[in-house]
Amino acid sequence: MGITRSLTTGASAMRAQQNMFDVLSDNIANVNTTGFKSSRATFGDLFSQIYRYGKSPSTNLGTGEGGLNPMQFGLGVQIGAITKDMTQGTIESTNRPLDLALQGDGFFIVNQNGREYYTRAGAFTRDLNGFLVDSATGAYVQGYNLNFDSNGRILKDSNGGNILNPKVENLIIPPDILSAPRQTQKISISGNLSAANEAGFTRTTSINVYDYHGNVHSITLNFLKTENENEYKITAEINGVAVPLSQTTIKFNNDGTLNTPLNAVINASDLNTAIGSNAFDATGNKNINIQFGDANNLISGSLTNFGGANSATFKTQDGYSAGDLLSLNVDQEGQIWGSFSNGQSEILGQVVIAKFTNPEGLLKEGMNYYSVAPNSGLPVIGTAVSSFQSTKITSNALEQSNVDLVTEFTNMITTQRAYEAASRIILTSDQMIQQLGVIKR
Repeated sequence: MGITRSLTTGASAMRAQQNMFDVLSDNIANVNTTGFKSSRATFGDLFSQIYRYGKSPSTNLGTGEGGLNPMQFGLGVQIGAITKDMTQGTIESTNRPLDLALQGDGFFIVNQNGREYYTRAGAFTRDLNGFLVDSATGAYVQGYNLNFDSNGRILKDSNGGNILNPKVENLIIPPDILSAPRQTQKISISGNLSAANEAGFTRTTSINVYDYHGNVHSITLNFLKTENENEYKITAEINGVAVPLSQTTIKFNNDGTLNTPLNAVINASDLNTAIGSNAFDATGNKNINIQFGDANNLISGSLTNFGGANSATFKTQDGYSAGDLLSLNVDQEGQIWGSFSNGQSEILGQVVIAKFTNPEGLLKEGMNYYSVAPNSGLPVIGTAVSSFQSTKITSNALEQSNVDLVTEFTNMITTQRAYEAASRIILTSDQMIQQLGVIKR
């Protein structure tokens, strides 16, 4: 009976609007869920029953019949698609350096029980063993770890920086990690040796340096004014014991700028002889280079022989002792930097991210996680900024839900009205069927 079709049509409308309301309810429920992406339901009509297919015009010398359109009755509505809104959520500042937010496309990668998931929620922390984990689930954050040699020492590049192993694995910052000591190899000295100094005048300056094990020693330089104009004799000591220098005389130009030498060297082997141990590593040209002048800046960056007070003194040295980890911070590329008690800042790891051809095709798994699905494509793994220039990582921040409550409440009102209208279809159809019963009586 034709009236019963309207009953099923109304029922399909109520089911569709209920599904729509389920989507809206989920969005509103997750308005404060970190990294949550809202969804949107769209409808499609059900199969239409065909009463007439229609026909094309029929003419013969100006006579005949015109064409007719198809005649169909729709049989209701259904959910056509539920799509995810992957637009950027608001970035909110926090006070935790391991709270990370993504600006741009991409997902953090976590591993839980051997299975990889992808998330925009970056509320991470370190566990008892030093692993970086999701604070909500304990899933391991994925990234690049430090590279170690066979003796367990961190591998360094030519500039002394830590080298990372480009293998994606569970990120770990060992609880007992130390900043290894660095032997002093460069010392700089600058300031003035007064042009008024007479023969026999001595200027002495000292600085603490570090051996291979991070022990402290005192290096002293003595500048003795000679009888010759613009000339000083230089000698060196370590812990009060004389050590040979590669250069023993320093000369200035008549205008007071440095002539020669720009630097001098103390051999590490001579330092060991002076202190009576092998505390300084004498392999691989690890001698101490003392810089007296900068060829590009002979005024403020070099020793001078101007009039005025004597101010020649050591300025810098590049060695340091071992240090304990004090704090962590993460830069825009996801590099994790540690600040140590010896004043050093060292890279300790790097968070990696994944991008997908179609992120809307990912499958929601709960707890802010997504997994690979047939239409998402496979993940392309790299790092923020360097691999994916449009994506940056912000530390001390979390990405908030992108749910717009104004939109959701508006849609909720229209969905409620549509549901009420669909219920009226069923009610009216029922009344029409009752009317048929009255006719029979």
